Amino acid sequence: MADKVKFFTLKRFQSKRDNLSRSHVTPSSLAVTRTVNSISESKPRNSNISNRFSASGIKELVQCALCLEVLHNPKMLPCQHTFCMACLSVYIADQIIFDCPICRTRIQVQGENFLENLPSNLYIDSLLQLVGINGTNTLTRPKSTDSPPGTPSSTSPSNPPQSVDLFAVGSRCAHCKTICNNEDITSCIHCKLKFCRVCWAQHLDDMRIQLKSIVKQLETADRNLEHKIEHYKDRCERIIERINIAAEEKIAVILEGKDSMLNETDYLKKSADLSALALKTSLDEARAVAIRAMDINDINDDNEKVTTFINLHQNAVQLLTDVSKWDTERFIFDQENFRLEMDSATPVDAESDDPVLESPKQNNPLESEENLVMHYRSRHFQPHFVWRKTTRPSGVGVSPWSNHLYVCGMDSHSVLVMERTQGKTVTRLSCDEMMCPVHIAFMKSLGEIYVTDKWKHCIHVFSKDGEYLRSIGQKGSRVGTFRSPEGIATDNASQYIYVVDTGNDRVQIIQPDGKFIDQIGVATKPQSSQATTLWTTKDIFCTELNAPTSVAVTNDRVIVLDSGNRRVKVYNKQDKNKIVEFGSTGQRKGQFRQPEVLAVDPMGYILVGDSGNCRVQVFKPTGQLVRVFGGYGTQPGQFGWISGIHVTKQLDIIISDTKNHNVNFF
Repeated sequence: MADKVKFFTLKRFQSKRDNLSRSHVTPSSLAVTRTVNSISESKPRNSNISNRFSASGIKELVQCALCLEVLHNPKMLPCQHTFCMACLSVYIADQIIFDCPICRTRIQVQGENFLENLPSNLYIDSLLQLVGINGTNTLTRPKSTDSPPGTPSSTSPSNPPQSVDLFAVGSRCAHCKTICNNEDITSCIHCKLKFCRVCWAQHLDDMRIQLKSIVKQLETADRNLEHKIEHYKDRCERIIERINIAAEEKIAVILEGKDSMLNETDYLKKSADLSALALKTSLDEARAVAIRAMDINDINDDNEKVTTFINLHQNAVQLLTDVSKWDTERFIFDQENFRLEMDSATPVDAESDDPVLESPKQNNPLESEENLVMHYRSRHFQPHFVWRKTTRPSGVGVSPWSNHLYVCGMDSHSVLVMERTQGKTVTRLSCDEMMCPVHIAFMKSLGEIYVTDKWKHCIHVFSKDGEYLRSIGQKGSRVGTFRSPEGIATDNASQYIYVVDTGNDRVQIIQPDGKFIDQIGVATKPQSSQATTLWTTKDIFCTELNAPTSVAVTNDRVIVLDSGNRRVKVYNKQDKNKIVEFGSTGQRKGQFRQPEVLAVDPMGYILVGDSGNCRVQVFKPTGQLVRVFGGYGTQPGQFGWISGIHVTKQLDIIISDTKNHNVNFF
């Protein structure tokens, strides 16, 4: 049990004069601690109503969210959350960009002395000193066998602790505890504490230091918004192009629908441009105000300085939230039904399966198809480990050399390498050109790692030792170029790389040096058109895929997730002909709603991350449904948005969740 912190209630000195006389204690010899109220306005000096709170309440206020102990050398992050300096040092490790463990705000590490330069939380620091808590963790350490010193009146068994009445002249500084005249005390409207002249100057300097961090966050948000705008415009332009192609095929009957959808798309694009422009303007204005506010010596009124800081901080938090939510509404062009499909909500009632009773005999699941089906149907899909060391994780993969797990961090601009047995980060893969890593694949025969970069429109290549080697491709529509590539897979036998060229609605097959080999889902077909009074026929370029997002390769098959059409399509690896396809739009079993990723187990069973329905569906190679598990939520076994999936040779399933900011191990 921790020592119970004793608090003495301040009352007027006159009401206890007799008790003090009997115990022979003079007011000047008493150690008095003022009662602390949760941040509120101080009451009149002659009030006989005292504010009380328990030691457990104090402990909760000064407890570090990382080590769950009393804060030691507290340091405050730009998002205003406070942790022990030692805990932050372990949590950040060697990361360049990390996220607040509480609010998930992205914070960039600036310099080697980043932690030492972080400001102290003035309120928490004052509270620690006020209740007598030091770095030895007074609230939580076990009782010492040595008795603490004390006066006879307060520690002897015959004289238990008493309430002491004092009458103090002036006010006490919350930082240095010095009692000063009221004219020498300044009250801060931000943290509701009082400071003497010396401590007030330091308090203003600490707030000015925090403005630098706010400026850096605004600059990072501005860069992220520029990348999002570029991707958004590319998608809008591609949708307009697909609408025009489909309209030419059905121009006789759906010309009116074509014009309507073009107008709607143009409206969405203009609305997005206007909102992006307004957001960029707000970011520029906030950044300019923050830069000007960094030099607060020109302002004579201290309250005005604090008010400027408060307003800028609140505005910055709102702007960061708006940038993160920009482009959350999803829309695609449904070519078969000739309409724009808008989808921004996440369902909570998609169908799923409960595990069935397993047969008494335990067989190896990989011995036969019957054993594997029973394995999936009887398995309880509750994660045995959840990893939460990165925000917005995407593609995942297990190295064929070290068995380490690689997790693409879209916001951290790097690929984290994790040691699976202990769940700790070993290293990271990154380069100056990396913007938004989405998926990862390995070429065991060459010892190379391939990472698709959605915003850079290329593939980054690393060695198995983590050394950056080269970049493949650039933005474009020609063969060998990419537009927002996402999924990637490798064929070690032929040493080919299969890249899902999402923006160009195709899957490209290339060599490790970037040389183009072939493509899947693309063909040419004749189209009739009327020029003046004559009808002519010409070959046009077309694709049967609509915003594909993932690919997997087996010995004889290539499996493509056609996300825009809500289907899984299986092709022959040799002649690229389609073998089978399955799926449709909906929430029932076997249907999809914005599927994002897929993986193939050692026996060719297909696992699809049905992100819009927040679940995983397992199919046989023929497309027959085997099992559905998951659901919308934040509890173990539930998902917010499935962004990566991998199946090991031992049938362990690893799933990343970009909205719940975790990686689940099943």
